[in-house]
Amino acid sequence: MKLLKLIPVLALAFLAVACAPSIPQKDVDAAAAAFADAKAAQADVFAADSFKAASDANDALQANLTAKDYSKTSDLAKAVVDASSKAKDDAAAGLETAKTDVTKLAADVPVLADLVKKELAKAVKAGKKAKVDATKAKADVAAADKLLADAQDAVKANTVADAKTKLTAAQAAYAAVQATLEAAGFKG
Repeated sequence: MKLLKLIPVLALAFLAVACAPSIPQKDVDAAAAAFADAKAAQADVFAADSFKAASDANDALQANLTAKDYSKTSDLAKAVVDASSKAKDDAAAGLETAKTDVTKLAADVPVLADLVKKELAKAVKAGKKAKVDATKAKADVAAADKLLADAQDAVKANTVADAKTKLTAAQAAYAAVQATLEAAGFKG
């Protein structure tokens, strides 16, 4: 008799479990794959804004999965796929822009370096008459030369983001020395 009373309760519990929404696994897997593709395309480096949108969408999806509220999971997964796809496309465009920038910087910075070295040689030749600390300028040029050498290694290794960062730093270092030398009257 007690068993007969328990059967409807068990049936109701089984029905509740069976009718509970399930994870749309295909959508979640597609979202994870799209987000991984965006990461692999270095969207965080070459398309930071787009990658942030994809990352935020992924965070929302993960929070939804943690909360086990699967009613919105498909929509959130689609948002991750869409944002990740945009981030990947934007990263490809950003990479091309960065490559163009690196090519230009790789040509321009050595020319600037040579000009600064000529200006520095004039300041050194002027000796004590120079209105510039030639020793400091030499040290600054040596540091810039090191940056340029590291940048050229990054260019050879085809690490575009690293090469751009290092070339930009070298350019800024040479430009700072050049400004100091030219302010003292040593123009190339």
